[in-house]
Amino acid sequence: MAQAPAILLDNLHLAFGSKVVLRGANLQVATGQTQVILGGSGSGKSVLLRCVLGLLQPDQGQVTVLGHRPTLQQPTEHAALMAKCGMLFQNSALFDSMTVWENVAFTLIQQRTTLAAAKKIALEKLGMVGLAARVADIYPAELSGGMKKRVALARAICGNPSLVLYDEPTTGLDPITADVINDLILKLQKELRCTSVVITHDMHSAFKVADRIAFLYEGRFLTEGPVATFKNSSNPYVRQFVEGRADGPIALQN
Repeated sequence: MAQAPAILLDNLHLAFGSKVVLRGANLQVATGQTQVILGGSGSGKSVLLRCVLGLLQPDQGQVTVLGHRPTLQQPTEHAALMAKCGMLFQNSALFDSMTVWENVAFTLIQQRTTLAAAKKIALEKLGMVGLAARVADIYPAELSGGMKKRVALARAICGNPSLVLYDEPTTGLDPITADVINDLILKLQKELRCTSVVITHDMHSAFKVADRIAFLYEGRFLTEGPVATFKNSSNPYVRQFVEGRADGPIALQN
């Protein structure tokens, strides 16, 4: 019997007043794979991610994540589902008033794990993302952008999640540091055996980490498939995006 998808997006529609954001988005994310979602500014990527997390409910269609339908209206069930998910935020979203290890172990501390046990797990996760134990007791303000991103990644995997969501993981990083993050995404995918969803517009990152790529444009997926198929797509919207050309059917968003 075929394994159920980790994420199923079925005909999602969502509008904010007169502004239509999702227009029938359909996507299946296979369990154990890395699905990259590409799209330009205003294509609906962030809204889609909020639907997956249950922070927004679509006007039409259904979202299924790890066999459940996420919704804040069922807080106990939602909390249990989110415990199986890790999230790397675009700006890292670290707490300035907490040390590195406290940031990593934040969810564990909230769950009343003892501080000694929480710190031990945090140090283990910091090691997994290539950070030495000596950074554990310093504060985020003392870290470089790349180190902050790795701390945030350690926090995302602190609960050994079944699903990890990456929101623009390489944004704001220099090319070398960005590739370090790409390598960590691949490494953690292998070690945790989790499903990963990477939201990005970084073509180098997309081609390196993806098993499959989906292209979101104006609230719907124009194409989805393996990396090789995506690279060779004749779709003019895809070609313009991959090649980074100003001329083509995709107009600049004002």
